[in-house]
Amino acid sequence: MRGFVHTRRMFVALGVACLLAATLAIPAGWVLGSPGSDLLNQFVAWRQFAADSLRSGHIPLWNPYTFSGEPFLGGFQSAVLYPPNLLFLILPLARAINLSIVGHLAWLGLGMGRWARSRGFHPLAAALVGFAVPLSGPVFPHVYAGHLPNLCTMAWAPWILLCLEEWHRGGRGAALLWACAAACMQLLAGHVQYAFYTAVAAGLAALVRAVANPAERRRAVPGVLVCYLAAAALGAVQLLPGLAATGESVRQGGLDFRFISSFSFPPENLLTLFAPGFFGDLPGFSYWGSCYFWEMSVFVGASGAVLAALSLEDRGHRRGAGLDLVVAGLLFTLALGYHTPLFRVLFDHAPGFDRFRGLSKFTFPALLYFSLAIGAGADALIRNRPGRRLVAAFAIGAAAAAILAGLCLRHWPEHLAGAMLRGIERSWEIHNLSATVLSDPAFQRGAGIRAGRALVVAGMILFAAGASLAWSRRSPRLRWVPLLLLPIEMVCFARANLATAPVAAGFLDKVAEFIAATPGDYRMLWLNPTDTSDAGYLIGAPTIWGNDPFVLRRYAEFIAYTQGEDPDRVTQYVEFRKLSPLYAMLRCRFVFGMDPAGRFTVLESSAAMHRVQLVQEYRVLPGRDPILAAMARTGFDPRRTVLLESEPEPRPAASPDPGTARVLSASAGSMTVEADLKVPAVLLVTDPYSRDWHARSLPGSSQSAYRILPADHCLQAVPMGAGHHLLRIEYSPVSFKIGIAVSAAAWLAWAAAATSWRPSWRRPSGA
Repeated sequence: MRGFVHTRRMFVALGVACLLAATLAIPAGWVLGSPGSDLLNQFVAWRQFAADSLRSGHIPLWNPYTFSGEPFLGGFQSAVLYPPNLLFLILPLARAINLSIVGHLAWLGLGMGRWARSRGFHPLAAALVGFAVPLSGPVFPHVYAGHLPNLCTMAWAPWILLCLEEWHRGGRGAALLWACAAACMQLLAGHVQYAFYTAVAAGLAALVRAVANPAERRRAVPGVLVCYLAAAALGAVQLLPGLAATGESVRQGGLDFRFISSFSFPPENLLTLFAPGFFGDLPGFSYWGSCYFWEMSVFVGASGAVLAALSLEDRGHRRGAGLDLVVAGLLFTLALGYHTPLFRVLFDHAPGFDRFRGLSKFTFPALLYFSLAIGAGADALIRNRPGRRLVAAFAIGAAAAAILAGLCLRHWPEHLAGAMLRGIERSWEIHNLSATVLSDPAFQRGAGIRAGRALVVAGMILFAAGASLAWSRRSPRLRWVPLLLLPIEMVCFARANLATAPVAAGFLDKVAEFIAATPGDYRMLWLNPTDTSDAGYLIGAPTIWGNDPFVLRRYAEFIAYTQGEDPDRVTQYVEFRKLSPLYAMLRCRFVFGMDPAGRFTVLESSAAMHRVQLVQEYRVLPGRDPILAAMARTGFDPRRTVLLESEPEPRPAASPDPGTARVLSASAGSMTVEADLKVPAVLLVTDPYSRDWHARSLPGSSQSAYRILPADHCLQAVPMGAGHHLLRIEYSPVSFKIGIAVSAAAWLAWAAAATSWRPSWRRPSGA
């Protein structure tokens, strides 16, 4: 036992050394991800803003740098309260990001290896599963795309499912206790959609186990319910503000069916299971399939597919692997989205399915269960169990078909690839390439040749795996061939889809230099092809737009209306085709962009309003549409007239000199205002309205209470009487305060339970 502990510590130390080496190998100031990825456009600025805010001693509840202002902690993806993000407080930004990415990939692999080991798999089989999953199609391409919250959230999924499975098998309270903690960590990690899909996977697995194993029926489904109810309580400090922010965002009340249906997994992309480059890749030949590569790849290796099939032929693993593949099949059916009639039923009747687009993300939990079947097949090979003939014959037949199809594609690339491209082009989910590129004969020829090459390579791997299995009865050493092929395939796939990029892009540097030379309290808008719209904090000036699903709905409706779009169908995506004069009331002073020649351009508006302004004229209109229509009329001046939804109290009075108002101090989520009014007036605040903004009177103010009203549909208005006013306006969600109390009580209960339930794990059978 002492030798085993020593060996385990040695491997842990080796793993930590490899993590540090992998991150330090990247040049300083560079991060994992492609130029123009979401990491550079969004999460770099968010992580820096959160770290700087925490260092200054306050929790950032509001982000003033995107969409003129939006909820920050309540947006989930900020992951302000996620404990591993404390790393950003002590390390340089780029180093912390790289270590976070590599560390979470390692944690994901460790969880899968531990889960496979708990099934009684040979340690080498468990290690193979733990190595393959982080480098697979549903996971690793998200590094290239810069999806930092996705990777952090994925890493906890196998730990949740492992602990719940331990609870199902033995009813040990410690396993359920750790499942609750892991589910809470996944909630705090930032990507609530993956957390929701993991919960769905846990529920489906519990149902399958309850049907297959009568002894587990009393624990399976109730265990999942208890786990996620407890996780909701533990993470209430994040969950409650998140739900409150969702209630005011563009996701309020669910989304349009067509929008939700987008990014469903296209059936033809099942080819990427063993031929990952069939539709192109990321750094090399442009991906020409539906949607985006990182959402539509299910690669686990041609040899991985052979090992999964082998698990069904092995008597010792047939039943368990069969259940895993049933769960994987159910989850993959959900990933197909609108390609099956099931999704319409779920959209109409199942809670949560009307809130997230990108059903293809269900391929990730499906991958976890499919990988367990791969581990079962690997375990059967390592232990040299008999029974491989059917799989060998199947692999050789599939190899012949893949090689023949690949040679046909290489011989007639324009005809066969062109036909496929025309079929995909008819899809409404072509995001990566234009119709002009897809119809180009040269592109079609290149796509066909590369697709054919991918099939030929996959066929050769299938043949090598099948032939080695067929001859392994005469030469048992040949059974190791599929086990060696899998890690080689995964490493080659990861290497082909890896990129690094500098944190600071050239366009950002030019904007930052301009902003530094032009100080002031204003906002900007940039119109450039690299979409760096969420990086306002890094360059020192907020922007009036961005890219985040938690943009306030009132604000998004206003912006969409100025661009001629239907406010009822608003999302976080708006195409700016014109510059509205109404942007002056958002304090928009500069518009940055690039001309067709790639030159940096700047447009300046001299009409940008101040942060606070006294307005005496007002009109009360019944709701959004009349207010937006009134603002669009010629002659509307937001400096003179404010449009309200209810009568202000006290009501403004006409006067040639109403008084003065100024901002004494301001931070990310609050400001102190001093005003001296000769007559009642409305204080117009050019920040987005939210019901969680509150105004309170400070000592020396002539008015004891203040009320914030929605103004001009998306801004704030504070009615004031005559006299001296001193007030503090701050974003202070009540849900956050309640969440703190609930989470504190829940963690105290969890700690009390942890002292009585010492963690114990089932000894793997055959270990």
